[in-house]
Amino acid sequence: MIKLNIGKTNKFFLFLGICIFSLLISNNDILSAEKQPILRVGIFLNQTEINIGGDGAFKIYNLKSNNLVSEEVNKIIKILLHDKGIEILGKGVYSGPITIVPVGNTKIIIVFNGQKYHYRGNIEIDFDKEHKKLNVINIIGIEEYLYGVLKKEISPRWPAEALKTQAIAARTFAIFNMNKYIDEGYNICASTNSQAYGGVNHEDPLTNKAVDETRGVIMTYKGKPINAVYHSDSGGYTEDSENVWGSFLPYLRSVKSKFEEKVFPPYHTWTCSIDEKDLTKKLQKQGYTINSVVSIEPVNKSETGRISELAFITNNNEVINMKANNFRSLIGVDLIRSTLFSIKVIGEEINIAKDTEDKKEIEDKEEQRQSTKEILEQKKDWTIKELLELMMKRKEEREKEKVEKIPKVEIVKSNTPFTFIFSGSGNGHGVGMSQWGAYGMAIQGFSYQDILKYYYQGINIIKKY
Repeated sequence: MIKLNIGKTNKFFLFLGICIFSLLISNNDILSAEKQPILRVGIFLNQTEINIGGDGAFKIYNLKSNNLVSEEVNKIIKILLHDKGIEILGKGVYSGPITIVPVGNTKIIIVFNGQKYHYRGNIEIDFDKEHKKLNVINIIGIEEYLYGVLKKEISPRWPAEALKTQAIAARTFAIFNMNKYIDEGYNICASTNSQAYGGVNHEDPLTNKAVDETRGVIMTYKGKPINAVYHSDSGGYTEDSENVWGSFLPYLRSVKSKFEEKVFPPYHTWTCSIDEKDLTKKLQKQGYTINSVVSIEPVNKSETGRISELAFITNNNEVINMKANNFRSLIGVDLIRSTLFSIKVIGEEINIAKDTEDKKEIEDKEEQRQSTKEILEQKKDWTIKELLELMMKRKEEREKEKVEKIPKVEIVKSNTPFTFIFSGSGNGHGVGMSQWGAYGMAIQGFSYQDILKYYYQGINIIKKY
């Protein structure tokens, strides 16, 4: 017997209905005759206020009733979170999603932190009932979406073959991850949790050309789109997928990548220092009840040298194990740029045994010392008793000298704070294509097909639409 989750089923049909309606009322550049995928991209999430408009004419629809709410020209509209849903200032309150549709060549504008962001396609404002927030979703064809991705990921000044490589990888990644956030009402997000997307503000004629020249081209493995992950710089070797995320994917295998050395990436090698007190505070915020960290040791390493797990040893000998990628997130991926690193400690308290006797003390002792021969020569008639007393005295003096030879000790403390130094190579998780490696291959004459098949093993490159 099949059990249906009515709540999820209703949510699915609502989502499907919104998509169909959005397509029906969208402008011609979104109604693609070539059947390109339409994406719902979460661009501004968990908001309480949105300022939205257009650089020309645009229409506002209530998606729940399919009614036109307003038609505006070159105007910014304030949209607010309301107890009952979405308030369009001066227009009313709506419980369901609303959509803003451009007319003609209008680009929708969102004003955020004083900056204007321009977008192709439609904009939908959805009310997240669970978190009581507003989500801004860009509904756009995948090709136009890629226009706003490439310049965020690589430089438009890179060779054309490298740009094409990035276009195909980004397109394939988007198609593979179409359902990543579907329960939240969108397909993918605009941050690096999916891939960076900046709308029209981050378009460039050269990267747009690379998208157009590879239109519909994706990578497949055994007939299915691959998870075409990529990173900035491999540091010399890419990594097997299971060593980073735990899941084996046959096309994400480690390969040697020395091509980055031809183009001098900015973070091919890097260092980062973390004060022990700051590190302890970060761990405490994660729920660990510790006073201080005295050592960090690698627990596991892959064949490429990347650390997969770390152990933190505390001052009371407690051991905390943590995945290296989680550690990167804890400290900041812009500081710990990869898991290919070594660790050393500076500023430890050092106890140094130091002889603090000065020169005068040593000279005075030397003057006081006389040999047994010199003493015997001072007197010719020695009795047996006197000789025994002399020998006993000399023995006592020798024992005293042994004690005095133990140096005086002082504690020497370093002035440097107790700090961990991380020295690493590469930038990013290391799985899949190295972007700087692709750049290095392109300047050596490799085609985009060569580059993709080098970094993604056993794949086919096909034109899907």
